[in-house]
Amino acid sequence: MESKKQIIDAIVVPISWVVAAIVATCLGCCGYDWLAYLIGVFTGLLNYGIMVKTNRKMVRMAELYPETAKILAKRTAWTGVLLRMLVFMGVFLALFFKEVYRQEEVKMWILLIAFSGYMTIKVVLIAVYLIFRKKVNTN
Repeated sequence: MESKKQIIDAIVVPISWVVAAIVATCLGCCGYDWLAYLIGVFTGLLNYGIMVKTNRKMVRMAELYPETAKILAKRTAWTGVLLRMLVFMGVFLALFFKEVYRQEEVKMWILLIAFSGYMTIKVVLIAVYLIFRKKVNTN
């Protein structure tokens, strides 16, 4: 099963890149801040990579230490969640203070565009799981 999960993980990232390139090009042609969108996409991809690495670490630890797997899995999962939250908050706070805070014109749309870029990987991930739902055997 792990190899099929890795195949799905390997499919999600290139599809996200293609979708991000198309959307960023459309945003640039329409005069919106495409760079903020790409910052959101890169943050989402970074968090996705952290999630995949944390998951692999939990599986490896469950195989090596089956008697303490539950405790180690909880600790590793919470560490991964906290790290992903710190990355998200750090990037979006930096974007807020650089682009929105104390500007003459209101640029809150930049945060919305960046957040939509962040959510792109989530939408692609859900779509890939729905497409491969029947094709991936969980037994």
